Amino acid sequence: MQIIAHRGASGEFAENSLLAFEQAILQGCDAIEFDVQFHQASGEFILLHDSYLWIDKNSGENTSGKKVHFNQLPLDELVNNSSNAKFNICTLNQALQCINTQCLINIELKSAAQGAELADEMQKLEHIIQQAQQRELISYQQLIISSFNHHALMHVSTYFPAVTTAALIACCPLDYAAFCQKLKVKMLNLSVECMNPEIINDAHRRGLKVWVYTVDNSDQIKQCLEYQVDGIFTNFPQRTRQIILALT
Repeated sequence: MQIIAHRGASGEFAENSLLAFEQAILQGCDAIEFDVQFHQASGEFILLHDSYLWIDKNSGENTSGKKVHFNQLPLDELVNNSSNAKFNICTLNQALQCINTQCLINIELKSAAQGAELADEMQKLEHIIQQAQQRELISYQQLIISSFNHHALMHVSTYFPAVTTAALIACCPLDYAAFCQKLKVKMLNLSVECMNPEIINDAHRRGLKVWVYTVDNSDQIKQCLEYQVDGIFTNFPQRTRQIILALT
């Protein structure tokens, strides 16, 4: 059973950060998963789970703040390589360069876009990944692109035929894993909260790999082993590896 570092070794280090990725690799993960969102003004993809960021405003002894959508801020206030940065956010390029070919990479697309807007995002993503592949930072074979936006996965299959795609779900569909065939995905990434042997067995019968998120305690790990899932997303890669070894 493969161990996927959920947003890096995020149980101990800042999620979706380069440090969390470096530590996950040192802890022996098989893959690293991270979230990407499209920054419209710059055309860059940045690593960010939540769309809204909290900005503090200090005024003497009083501290106030507000939530701001990341697309309302310029890129140089977001990314960690800018002198104007207010946040420690990295770009997709930085993440790919950091992880390199050291393990599998699961990119989760957080986009809710549709139609022409989604197609534009996918074209820009294709350009970034193609450049990284040409520079030999990564290979298409090590990439997995997943999303809850199943429309995006259809575009990925068009733009990246050599890249593995994974359907993310947080429910148990009536037809179990049958919908995956229409999406032409090779993997099903399933919430541990709705994991059951029926959907896992159905996915396996259809030739799909099943990765389960987010699995951190020994009871859940034991259940995943019993259900013969192919991989688990965890915030603690090293600890999870130790638990698996003790159970097998």
